[in-house]
Amino acid sequence: MQIESIRQLPEYAALTRARKKIMWPLSLATIGAYFALILTIAFHPTTLGMPIGDGVTSIGMVLGLGVILFCMVITGIYVSYANRVLEPLTKAIVQKAGGQQ
Repeated sequence: MQIESIRQLPEYAALTRARKKIMWPLSLATIGAYFALILTIAFHPTTLGMPIGDGVTSIGMVLGLGVILFCMVITGIYVSYANRVLEPLTKAIVQKAGGQQ
């Protein structure tokens, strides 16, 4: 099956829409989290250096760890969505195109 005929399949259009539907919100959320941390570092560095309570752990360390954990959650959301929505559409396209899966 030629590339153009694959692009005409309704499953291909649905796959493209589904990817865009998840890609933009998750990308913007990730970029927003990173920019928030970087802008805080740039404009309020002393705030990030303040310890939490009487310990040695600073607010900056907690926020940095928070961004890492947030990105892990975002990745989990994408994987779940891909398994539920994107993979079935991809398999349908491969089957219609004459592939083995």
